[in-house]
Amino acid sequence: MKTSTKILAWLAGTASVLIIATLVLVYAFGPTMGAMIVGKPVFLLPPTPERYASAALDIMEEQGIHGDSPEFAAARAEAERMLDAAELRDYSDTWPALDLAIDAAGGKHSKVLRPEGTADGNGDGAGDGAGDGADAMPTVTSEGAAGGARVLTATVPTHGGDAGGPVSRRYAETLADGIARENAAGACGAIVDLRGNGGGDMGPMVAGLSALLPDGEVLWFDGRGYSTAVTVDAGAVRGGGTPITVEAGPKMDVPVAVLVDGGTGSSGEATMLAFRGLENSRSFGTPTAGYASANMIHPFPGGASLMLTVAKDRDRTGAAHMDDPVHPDETTGPAPENAKTAALEWLSTRGCG
Repeated sequence: MKTSTKILAWLAGTASVLIIATLVLVYAFGPTMGAMIVGKPVFLLPPTPERYASAALDIMEEQGIHGDSPEFAAARAEAERMLDAAELRDYSDTWPALDLAIDAAGGKHSKVLRPEGTADGNGDGAGDGAGDGADAMPTVTSEGAAGGARVLTATVPTHGGDAGGPVSRRYAETLADGIARENAAGACGAIVDLRGNGGGDMGPMVAGLSALLPDGEVLWFDGRGYSTAVTVDAGAVRGGGTPITVEAGPKMDVPVAVLVDGGTGSSGEATMLAFRGLENSRSFGTPTAGYASANMIHPFPGGASLMLTVAKDRDRTGAAHMDDPVHPDETTGPAPENAKTAALEWLSTRGCG
């Protein structure tokens, strides 16, 4: 046999071995590595319900904020017992066991999201901020205060959004343009109303409010052995929700009052915490929903997804938040007008009114 033919045969054989080895590795590690690298498990073939469940449990253990805890180890063992005892004919047959495990892996902000139209077996959706892009748009208004002062109010609602598409951009620009307009009109203080904001995509929220925030790191997500920052640079936000940039206008050097209540959750709480620790900001209202954490959503075959908490929110003061309500700086009465009245009184002590 000619030398060139031997070389080609050797190359072909080596290539075949490498392809087979790669396929074996993808089959073995594709679900967990895919979840880490591309955000979803990678299966070479449609998985059996058993493999589907095993991959989900592996992802919970690898990425969940509590995935390395004894509590999760016990929950995983119980989930595996449930799976062994069940007749697994469909992916949905695995969900009760996965519900049990994901609660232990990520806490109350974690859940198995069912396909649309199927029953959710672990919670009412509080704090997940899930939306279809049809959320209400924010508003920016102004009102007179004592002494002829002008106070702007930015009402920031839940935003499911469209991952940086036209809906998210319009949401952020509505906030940014309104704040710039009121700045030009001479507003001496601002109220950021996050009451009822159950979360969603924080990127457009913070980008739209960025004229009220100093540039730099505004919030941190602390996971298992790592920490990442949410940053503001003029109208650009990175590290929290969808990265987005808007024309935010000049910064406003004014006191900012933040209003929250029991309906403020998830990214609504993160937006609240972006102001926490600033010398010229104070929050008012009632304790929040207690979903101040960062999630990853991993879509699975068949339409379900894992919404898994991977990090806690940490504010400028160094306080970490997760499953407990965040208390405002000043707790007010339950009536909605109580928080705003207290905010206006505080603004008046800061030279606005």
